[in-house]
Amino acid sequence: MDFIVKRIWWITIPTALAVLAFQLYWLRTAWLNQQASFVQVVSDGLQKAYDRAVIGSVKQLEGQSLAKDSTEAPRHRRTFQFTAGDIADTLLSNADTGLVKVVTSSSGLRQGNTIIQQNFRLQDVGADMNRFLASIFAFSNIVEVDTALLHKYYREELDNRHIALPFTIAILKKDTAVTPDEKIVAIRSSSLQSPRTIIARFDGGGTFLMVKILWPLLLSFCMILLITGCIWVLWRIIIRQKKLETMKNDFISNITHELKTPVAILAATNEALLTFGGSKDPEKTERYLRLEQDELHKLQGLVDNIMALTRLEHEEEPQDALEPVVIPMLLKTVVARFSGLPGVQINTSMQVVQEELLTQPAALRTILSNLVDNAIKYTPSDVKQVDLTVTEHPQYYRFIVKDHGIGIDKAHQPYIFDKFYRVTQGNLHTVKGYGLGLSHVKSLLDKIGGTIKVDSYPGQGSTFTIELAKR
Repeated sequence: MDFIVKRIWWITIPTALAVLAFQLYWLRTAWLNQQASFVQVVSDGLQKAYDRAVIGSVKQLEGQSLAKDSTEAPRHRRTFQFTAGDIADTLLSNADTGLVKVVTSSSGLRQGNTIIQQNFRLQDVGADMNRFLASIFAFSNIVEVDTALLHKYYREELDNRHIALPFTIAILKKDTAVTPDEKIVAIRSSSLQSPRTIIARFDGGGTFLMVKILWPLLLSFCMILLITGCIWVLWRIIIRQKKLETMKNDFISNITHELKTPVAILAATNEALLTFGGSKDPEKTERYLRLEQDELHKLQGLVDNIMALTRLEHEEEPQDALEPVVIPMLLKTVVARFSGLPGVQINTSMQVVQEELLTQPAALRTILSNLVDNAIKYTPSDVKQVDLTVTEHPQYYRFIVKDHGIGIDKAHQPYIFDKFYRVTQGNLHTVKGYGLGLSHVKSLLDKIGGTIKVDSYPGQGSTFTIELAKR
């Protein structure tokens, strides 16, 4: 058994650890993917909000010359000219063709003015008009970006992306290295004077990502609970199997001992009768035969109990017909079986209106007889008092068997109805048994639709309560 248990644990534990490691890896991957997606989305929104803020700041700039002559330009052509220090940029765009001409004039060089002209087709560079214009304006340092306007546009961009997180924005006039995550993102904007870093800080980004991976997290949590539950159930099964193996071995030892005793007695009496002339003495012969008869009855009772439990376990017990049982007669029959034993006092009490109970008479009689027999066996005093009470209730009858014996500890009470289970008493073997009586009682009650419970304290006796539904 121990070898099998070790082999099961060697298989189960590595498998469980591998599954748990996979779950952790899966959750980490899901978190990193959501984090990367979040950084990409909010960075893209920050870039678009910055572009809009740059153009909006240029439009709001007072004192700057924004030349726009719609009469001289063709219908679909627009010309913008801005002057900032010694920088002049002229942009000429055609709405039909998407062609943009950029003319940059820079003075202050040693060999005079230098004019650079370049034509761009926006479709070729993969840019939109806002992005392109914002890059030119930011590079030329035409205007300082309005932070409030940037905050407003960024809020709109985040709302469009269904991100309702609070944030703060800072513009640093230097190139700052920032590691983007769920708390902070950054973009860079080049200029003639110095590069700029636009930073957005978020509050509650971790919680937002947790919500995003809520279903994978719950699924993983359920998997971990399922694995833990399976390991716990497996552990309980293994422990129970070890207990059953121990009880089985004890049962085999007990029943072997009990079988040896009557066999030895039968062999001795037969040998006395046959070898030593016992058959010639009628008194001795009768005494030996009665002793043999008692031992045979014990063997027959043991065999009957084992066979009855086996049939019940395999549902082979024949179902007796329901018959009306007169409760006073039933109690009288049970008491009569034990009344001749030395020191036994069985007190009966009835509080019933309807004295007939529809049930299986043999099963109920066996149940009460086994409980009374246990009460007598586990009362070590010379006077063995047992109280047998029957009360009637609206929906059921209640049978109570109470003794004043050694009692049962709380730790053993959940298992006393298991087959072969016996309460250990150290090396004491004053009471012989096989752990079958209460198991047989429980099986019979299940068959006739009854329940049983025990209330016991060591040294104060035990009380067994049976409830049988009225039919």
